[in-house]
This record gives sequence, C-alpha cells and structure tokens, in this order.
Amino acid sequence: MSHLLEARNIQYDVAGRGTSLFRPQKPRTILQDVSLHVDRGETLGLIGSSGSGKSTLARILTGLVGAKSGLIFFEEQDITSPTGTARHRFRPHIQMIFQDPQGALDPRQTVEKIVAEPLYQTGLNAEERNRRVLDVLADVALPEDAISRYPREFSGGQRQRIAIARALVTRPDVIVADEAVSALDVSTQAIVLNLLLDLQERHGLSYIFVSHDLAVIRHISHRIAVLDGGRIVETGPAADVLTHPQHPTTRALINASL
Repeated sequence: MSHLLEARNIQYDVAGRGTSLFRPQKPRTILQDVSLHVDRGETLGLIGSSGSGKSTLARILTGLVGAKSGLIFFEEQDITSPTGTARHRFRPHIQMIFQDPQGALDPRQTVEKIVAEPLYQTGLNAEERNRRVLDVLADVALPEDAISRYPREFSGGQRQRIAIARALVTRPDVIVADEAVSALDVSTQAIVLNLLLDLQERHGLSYIFVSHDLAVIRHISHRIAVLDGGRIVETGPAADVLTHPQHPTTRALINASL
C-alpha cells in the first residue's frame, strides 16, 4: 500500500563534542532506523521525551536538513535529498509550523510579506499572491486588514494563525507541526487545535503533529508514533496506544502526564 508521505530507515548523526587530536569523539546518533508514514487526511502524532529526536525528524521530513541515510517518499516519489530536483518540485506540498510564532515571524515584515514568502518561487504574479494571502487569512479567521499589520500587533494565538496561514498558502498536502501550540495558554491551544481540525476537514490535509503534551496528541491524532532514543518504539491507533501502551517509554510518558 502506498502512502502520502513515508520515511524509511532514517538515520541522523551529529559530530561528537569535545574532540581532540588524541581522543576524537564518535558522532552521536540522533535518529536510528526510523520509519513512519502518514496518509491523506490523517494526523500522525509524534511523541517522546526531550532529546528523543522529534524535532530533528520533523526538519528532515520537511527538507530543512538532510538525513545521513534512509529514504523519504512523497506520493511514491523519492524526495530524500533536501537539494534535489524532486524535493524542490514537491516542497510546496509539505510545509511546517514551528513552535514559537514570535520567533518564526519576521517582526520587520507585514503579514502580507510573511504569508506570501513561500509563493515567490511559484511563478504567481503579485495580484495572484495577494488573492492567495487574503484567502488563507480568511481560512484562519483573521481579518483582511491584518495584511498590512506587523506581528507585534497580534496576540500569541493570532501570531500562530499567521504562521498557519503561511503554511497553508502553497496549498500543501502535508503540514508538519513542531510543538505548534506549546507556547500558547490552554484555552488558546484548544482554539488553535480546533482550527487545525477544521482546516483538515475542509482541505483534506494530513498532519504530522509533534508534541510532548499527550492531551494535545489525544485531541488531534488518528495514529501515534513514540520516539525514544532516536528510535520508533511503538506505533498504532491513538486510542490503542494511549489506553493500552505496550512499551515502557509509552507507559512512562502517560504516567508523567497524569
């Protein structure tokens, strides 16, 4: 069975710290033999403790960094190389929402420029870009006059809506959300999560949702994958994983959230 987005046997290493001439340090493995997939209209929740490799995997899936080894496929097309022709062609179809909207949005730019930025390589003219920006601002329930304002003029929840609009503007198939609501208070989290669910229903989006918060994962996920020490140690339907965890790491994460 083919999947919308699939990663196979991903490995990622970083150079060891404190290297010296006499005692060179070995590279440290961040991800090892990681395989996962997401289908159209599905949300895969990705959980794990701090340092388990969640954010690194998110960046590899979106092409922000390259893996040491392994393969990534989008609609059965190999997009493994971050700089390859296939990755460039399919880049608009896989977008990312970052954890901190304040840090992810350039404070010197208007909302129009921030949201339109991914469109400049698509060949759309200025009028088409403007229309696309207005459409996605409406999608995330921001007013038209937001287009000429700056990030500092918005609340945290509104800034994350701007970040979501920027991810939506290329009309992607997959959005990778890296702790996308963790910087928000609980009530705003619920509003943003419900917005993401509504967008998924209306546009057939697929999400890979990275979070340490099991309440968030329970709310939004169809399936869950658990990372521990750079490996996937458990995966399955969300209800099964959260109700009948099979791996000690999953049980520990659930107990810590109680």
